[in-house]
Amino acid sequence: MNSEHPDSPVSDRRLGEEWSDWDGSVEEASTETDHRIFLGLAVVATVVIILASGLFLWLIYPRLTSAGEILPRIFSWAFLVFSGVLLAWLLTFSASVLLNRPFTRLVIIPQLVNRLLAIVLALGKMAGFSPDRLTNSFLKIHNLFLGSGPLRTSPDKLLLLLPRCLTKDNFDRLRELREKYQFLMTTVSGGNAARKKIRELHPKLIIAIACERDLISGFKEVNTHIPVIGFPNRRPEGPCKNTCVDLTQIEETIRKCLK
Repeated sequence: MNSEHPDSPVSDRRLGEEWSDWDGSVEEASTETDHRIFLGLAVVATVVIILASGLFLWLIYPRLTSAGEILPRIFSWAFLVFSGVLLAWLLTFSASVLLNRPFTRLVIIPQLVNRLLAIVLALGKMAGFSPDRLTNSFLKIHNLFLGSGPLRTSPDKLLLLLPRCLTKDNFDRLRELREKYQFLMTTVSGGNAARKKIRELHPKLIIAIACERDLISGFKEVNTHIPVIGFPNRRPEGPCKNTCVDLTQIEETIRKCLK
């Protein structure tokens, strides 16, 4: 394909495994999104879950009453407790995000986060939101919560994952940071390669730089057992070529993560 069209915008780059559908435009670079987008959809998702649970209880209630008085009470109380816990979580989560002051990291239990993320991405798709933008919004919130607690480790257990497409200047500066702080750092070509490196190095904390697609594909698998702080790269020339990242933000995060 590239040899037949030497002037094609993809002829001078090697696309990552998540970009097989890229059409050659650079519009993909503009994925920077406000964190309130994910928050709003998370609120909608939580309300939908509560309403769906209430509808289910309403549908089965006649059958429960025919079996006696105990089952209706048990199911009714279970619904009330479930709804109360979800609403309490929603209020804590929303207040933390809006005030930019996380009250507790308990609201980002990994398994629950992954389920919420799947529901929000599905709702966002139906509403016409780009998955990349939603992921960008989600990572802002997730990083906020992770950075609020005593998340510390030694340099030999902190892993910085880099994409192969960063600019040379970014690579050089990140190498300088590695020499300064002595953390682990490796370059990977995509989610599969990242997971392989994680199994080899056994880090206790990961800082990952990549496009939203690569970040979210690995995040949902890794975050259940290793905390992951993800930073989407910027793509002024489109994906997989001369991407960049806020180096000041990366260094600040590294310093916070080290003992």
